[in-house]
Amino acid sequence: MSEELKKSSFDPYVNEKFEVLTEYEGIVEVELVEVSEHNRENMESFSLLFKGPKEKFFDQKLYKVNHPKMGELDLFLVPVVHEKQDAFYYESAFSRLLEKK
Repeated sequence: MSEELKKSSFDPYVNEKFEVLTEYEGIVEVELVEVSEHNRENMESFSLLFKGPKEKFFDQKLYKVNHPKMGELDLFLVPVVHEKQDAFYYESAFSRLLEKK
């Protein structure tokens, strides 16, 4: 995907499956469960929360992530603690400075 990724790029795909190509677990299917906006003055910021299977854990690093409609993405995924603890959760965060007008 060559366009700049924005929160709106992911909003339509909440509750959909993505495939993460991992080194040790092979392809791991995860679900995009949340897209959160964290905008601050002069900064556009959002994060993605993915839910993965409890039996397949992978470390934080840059991964190839595939989605049928979005195509292949490079996302830095970080394991995070989630209140439910029913699965492994991973977050990917995005931040960029906004141009001054």
